[in-house]
Amino acid sequence: SGSNGTAGDASSSLSKSTSSSFLSVNAYADGGNGGQRTGGSTAAADGGSATSVATAENDAGEARTGGNRFYDAQGGNGGQGNSGADGGAGGNATQTSTATTTGDFTAQTFGTALGGNGGNVSSGSGSQAGAGGNATSSSAVTSTGNGFVNADDAAYGGTGGSVLSGTGSGGAGGTATASATGSNNGAQVVDIDVFASGGSGGYARGAGESGGDGGAATVLASSGTSTGGGRVDVTATQSGGSGGDGYDGADAGDGASSTIANKVSGDSSGTVRLTQNADGGAGGTSRTDGGAAGMAGNASSLLTNVNGIGGDSTGNATADGGTGGGAVGTGNTAVGQAGGAAEAAIELTDSGAIDVDARASGGTGGSSVDGNAGNGGSGTLGIGSTGVAGTSTGDGTVTVTGDARGGAGGSATGAGNAGSGASTTLANAIDGTTGGSMTLDQLAYGGNRGSVTSGSNGTAGDASSSLSKTSSSSFLSVNAYADGGNGGQRT
Repeated sequence: SGSNGTAGDASSSLSKSTSSSFLSVNAYADGGNGGQRTGGSTAAADGGSATSVATAENDAGEARTGGNRFYDAQGGNGGQGNSGADGGAGGNATQTSTATTTGDFTAQTFGTALGGNGGNVSSGSGSQAGAGGNATSSSAVTSTGNGFVNADDAAYGGTGGSVLSGTGSGGAGGTATASATGSNNGAQVVDIDVFASGGSGGYARGAGESGGDGGAATVLASSGTSTGGGRVDVTATQSGGSGGDGYDGADAGDGASSTIANKVSGDSSGTVRLTQNADGGAGGTSRTDGGAAGMAGNASSLLTNVNGIGGDSTGNATADGGTGGGAVGTGNTAVGQAGGAAEAAIELTDSGAIDVDARASGGTGGSSVDGNAGNGGSGTLGIGSTGVAGTSTGDGTVTVTGDARGGAGGSATGAGNAGSGASTTLANAIDGTTGGSMTLDQLAYGGNRGSVTSGSNGTAGDASSSLSKTSSSSFLSVNAYADGGNGGQRT
């Protein structure tokens, strides 16, 4: 009945500047776990935070930070709430890595931050499980000469706490934020890889309660530069967390949407390869009759880049809608939720060859038992005034591919109706400009219909693709493809 003790925060900071043949600097921090609480209307203790800072500088060889274990900073787990008490929140985690070499030497960082998990609830009485801790990770890598540069940066939000018994709502997943930059002044590769994943929501029990929502993920501006003509690869993936499930009549949590716009960029007189991915979180599942399934997260990826140094450019913008929450269990009448919508757009400009690829895939509809299954989510190309296009100012070869896919309908295993696949229509959704060779490929796919047992059939998605181009190119190939969705089985 007294006050909680406080879990310990952890902080580790290590910096080294040397003239060694090889330098590895590692700083690790683990927040303490929160203590349990039994009874009462207050919460168990929160997990402690964790902060890690590692800096390596070397003028005679490679400089590296991290990479010796999976994470550099991990927040502590929240304490469990028993007999009516709430769960404690997971601790936050923050990781910062910097590696710099002077001269023609490799510089690398491997940085990961993990938010602590929210505390569970046991024998709850309308209790609240703890939220997952937030995670933030950032990395910066530099070689002043002709050195290979690599940054792997990742952040994972903590999982929300769950209700193990009794009644209560699940904790929300923690947020995740990540970023990285890298550069060199030679012909060696600059490779930047950034990943942010929101934590999953915890599950709930009891009518009137709800599963935790998935945590949001955010990639901040991430870039690569090579002034000596080295290849530059920058990849960013942003994944929304999944919603928590609902038991004993509780509603399930919603998946987090993911929207990423112009968070990767690159410059080189050589080749620049940019990839930007957005993934919506899945909706939680209704595990017993009386609770609603969770909504799917939508996904949006927009990427534009002008290579100011000049060279060849390759770019990929992808978006995948989350799967709609579904229902399981004999007699469950909850309806499956629609799959998440997806949209993608990309426009690249460079003086050399251009290869542009955009893909948007709608999420699959949620499954059901005696309720109706969810329909597939839409997949579309183009966001606002930004389409899918490549421009070569130096008459380089231009290849543009646009791919939009309707999500499949969910399946019904009982008396419910099957979900319908989403239709896809593309009309001049892609474009290109060059005096050289140009190939345009536009693909539309309808979503498949879900299977059904005794309810009504859903409808497979239609597909339509029309593309027309007038050009003054040395070679022009225009291709429009369309594939309708397949019908589902009846069992």
